[in-house]
Amino acid sequence: MIIDAHIHVGLWDHADFLGRHVTIDDTIAVLAQAGCSGAALCPTDRCENAALLADANAAVDGGYGGKLWVFPWVRPGDSSDADCAFLEANHGEICGIKIHPSLSRIRITDEGFAPMLEIANRHSLVVLVHCGRWQEIASYRFAVEAAKRYPQAKFLLAHAGGDTPPLATAAAQLVHDERVENVWFEFSGLREFWVIERNCALLGAERYLMGSDYGLAHPLMYIGAVRGMNLPSTDKDKILGGNALELFGDPVRGSKS
Repeated sequence: MIIDAHIHVGLWDHADFLGRHVTIDDTIAVLAQAGCSGAALCPTDRCENAALLADANAAVDGGYGGKLWVFPWVRPGDSSDADCAFLEANHGEICGIKIHPSLSRIRITDEGFAPMLEIANRHSLVVLVHCGRWQEIASYRFAVEAAKRYPQAKFLLAHAGGDTPPLATAAAQLVHDERVENVWFEFSGLREFWVIERNCALLGAERYLMGSDYGLAHPLMYIGAVRGMNLPSTDKDKILGGNALELFGDPVRGSKS
């Protein structure tokens, strides 16, 4: 079974993405094209969380036979109270939360994210956190620090902890050296597949999930990378979907078959 652990549905406002827009129907069609049996769904930077949850439920109620997990995108500041209320009201139907320090322009360890992380910790949700090259704000170091503060939450570091070989390698080494047990990685955005081979030797394939960041990239790009890795077939199966099934738990209602 193949699961895409990082997908965005909706319209992007960020200038870099040129008004890119994909619907839930577009997403389901691409999942089928790629041979995926399901996906972790996040909204875009518009943070239309209620609409995404409704779309996911409508899709499975309407006959989609795969598995969908919903990750509301949460923000600090003026949106914090509303985001926390949404999480509390829907924690039984969502899988986790999405945090993007770069676009929020504060670290995940900032107090602005604390209310959402406390909810994630209380309900053992997955925290999908963007890790990027902006080390002052979006470093893997801050994500690992947050994981240690909130040990009942499960932290999934996007882009392998930072989408360059040195950052992805250093992120894996830190998790290994500090024996942080509630951290996993997905590696959308990282071209260098061989870094994942090396990191699996360090941490184990159990810590890595295939994600694409669709609709900005395509799942087939990363499925092909995993299939080409010099890893045992059992490890490839874990990365392609087995680890996601174990980490995410039950999908949204109607998609549990």
